Amino acid sequence: MKAETREQLDAYYMEAETWATDKSADLRASRKRAWIAAGIAAFVALAEAIALITLVPLKTVEPYTLLVDRNTGHVEALHPLDASAITPDAALTRSFLVQYVIARETFDIDTLQRDYEKAVLWSDGSARTDYIAGMQASNPESPLSRLPRSAVIEVEINSVSMLSDSTAMVRYALTRRDQNAQPRSLGRRVSILTWTYSGEPMTVADRLVNPLGFQVTRYRSDVEALPEVRRPMELSEREPEGDTPEASSATTEDGIRRIGDQADSEQGSER
Repeated sequence: MKAETREQLDAYYMEAETWATDKSADLRASRKRAWIAAGIAAFVALAEAIALITLVPLKTVEPYTLLVDRNTGHVEALHPLDASAITPDAALTRSFLVQYVIARETFDIDTLQRDYEKAVLWSDGSARTDYIAGMQASNPESPLSRLPRSAVIEVEINSVSMLSDSTAMVRYALTRRDQNAQPRSLGRRVSILTWTYSGEPMTVADRLVNPLGFQVTRYRSDVEALPEVRRPMELSEREPEGDTPEASSATTEDGIRRIGDQADSEQGSER
């Protein structure tokens, strides 16, 4: 074989060996990159799986209930009492507002004196003067003048809505019960109350009834829904003629008059 031909073959073999070596190196590098990418993908997948396992138990679906008044269309969301959502002071204020409306709007001859004293003690300003004037037996609109002794006006609280830090709206329904007669609705009403906590001194007895000095300074009650139209009352359901308001409420009237006079004297002394 000629020397020139042999040299060409050696160069060819050397070039082929170099090509094979380069291909092998490229293959190893590509395989290494593939393993690195696969490792990173596996790590990311494992991290996602751990995150899902950790977060899934924390996901909760909170159902809520909506209360719709069929008469007025008022919609109110019913939420459970959450300690982080309502403070003890707010819960106490709502309780005082409800107690005040019940004491002021209820009429029951057995508890009238107590309700009257509570409403007067928990009132101040125009709310107090209007209530005292409205409860005088000489007032034709007073329940002592227009209701018999057997009549009972019950209050059913529907909702309490806070309009501001010192104003609230209380929605309630009134029902009248008479002896030997079916209860009848007097309609639904809305009261707007403005209140404050007074630091004025009180007697020990008054402090037991109103420990925090809660006082309503303004009170307004309006009709929200009229009562349903009912058939005229039967003769058996009518109020007995002998049970007149003047004769049945004499004792309560005297007690209320004394409290009213006492309240007027207190206001005069404050002035």
